[in-house]
Amino acid sequence: MASQRPNPMAGPAYVIALKNALERRTTEYTTPPRTGGTQISTRLDDFLFNHVEAIVDECRWNRAEVLYALIQRGLFDLYAFLSPDVVDRIVQKIVSKMAPPQPPAQTLEE
Repeated sequence: MASQRPNPMAGPAYVIALKNALERRTTEYTTPPRTGGTQISTRLDDFLFNHVEAIVDECRWNRAEVLYALIQRGLFDLYAFLSPDVVDRIVQKIVSKMAPPQPPAQTLEE
């Protein structure tokens, strides 16, 4: 059973928006994620590719948006199953790549 610690994948659950877009039962929360950022290239076997293509065709999102939602959900599940020490190591690697916080503004003394 997964622990009750916070999951580092907090944020909008785009897989739910994808579910809503596929089921077309609601017009609420069907907006795909923004997919700007670093572009990567990957290969999918026919099995996975055919799934992605069928989902893209049904929901009218593009491939990047569908893959983003699926990967985000996969990361959420992975972090829930991992031991806390492994999650902490991964999160530290992520945080170390982010820009350092800006120092607080200082007032000029007269």
